[in-house]
Amino acid sequence: MPSDHSALDLASLSAAESAIVAILRSKCCQWEQDSADAAATGNLSTALLMKHWADAADLLTLTVITEFSGFFGEVVHARFGVQTATATSTRSAQDQILDALAVEAASAQEEPIAA
Repeated sequence: MPSDHSALDLASLSAAESAIVAILRSKCCQWEQDSADAAATGNLSTALLMKHWADAADLLTLTVITEFSGFFGEVVHARFGVQTATATSTRSAQDQILDALAVEAASAQEEPIAA
């Protein structure tokens, strides 16, 4: 994977994360329901298997969120030079990221029409 993340689009990353998390949460809910249905019919081994799948999907969801957060920080740093994890910074990482997003939003705006 290339180490230059400066060309990556933050909105696309956010959309990808949202889509992946939504799919995983949907599968988690489906497997929890399948587990409950199997338990209700007395098929306990299937119920346990489905519960394990649901738990794995839930854990994977948290992992995806964590990894995307770290990657998002790398992209912000590459694009705007913002440090997201410095102990010596007087500004919080959230403030720095908010500033970076404001710069990106402003740069995406069309130039105002001259009066």
